[in-house]
Amino acid sequence: MYSSDLLHIAPSGRIPGGLAVASITRSDAKKQLQERQRAWLKQVIAATALKPTQLARGASVSDTTISRILNNPGYSGTLSEVTIERIKSTYKVPGPGEKPDHEGSSLILAEAERIEADTLPAPIAEAVKNLSIGKGIIEIWRLRSASLEGAGYLPGDLVVVDCEVEPRPHDAVCALVTEWARGGAETVWRIFDPPFLIPSAPRGAAAKPLLVDNQRVSIKGVVVASLRPHRLSVAS
Repeated sequence: MYSSDLLHIAPSGRIPGGLAVASITRSDAKKQLQERQRAWLKQVIAATALKPTQLARGASVSDTTISRILNNPGYSGTLSEVTIERIKSTYKVPGPGEKPDHEGSSLILAEAERIEADTLPAPIAEAVKNLSIGKGIIEIWRLRSASLEGAGYLPGDLVVVDCEVEPRPHDAVCALVTEWARGGAETVWRIFDPPFLIPSAPRGAAAKPLLVDNQRVSIKGVVVASLRPHRLSVAS
């Protein structure tokens, strides 16, 4: 029996007596970290239906940072904590190796998150307030998906939704889809093409139109204004 304080590891990497030692070099550990981060990025891209450049743009990170780790086998770098946190906070996803909030291997993201204006940085909150003047009952949302990209709204955009205005054909709208079987509801973002809601995104052709029946599918409000915070921050 060997004492752990006196144990000597031979240069060959084997303990005297023939017991093998499993050693992980710093290079191996870095490669494993890269693989975890690469797999995580692919999950986020799949869940958001965004291209890598769109994902980076929405989170205000460099697109080359994302593309190198995804596409360059010879790249030796890894994602920084700042980059990971920006992606996590923008798209509300768990980080690499963190447990999702639901069962399964894929991430499932809401298409947008509700935002309270007073939680935004002062310049952005003021801009949102100005956009809301003269509107009805207002809600502020931050888009996470590309479901309205064809209409000019990108992931990360803040959109002002008027819940009192009557939706007209070709309006970008916020709608509620109720799934009676599982007792839940999902807020979605679509273009109103009466009597249907249709996506307006590069990959939107694969999504089925939703019939507005005011039971399972109902329109909550119309997008009446938008703000791109990351561009505002760059300009400032």
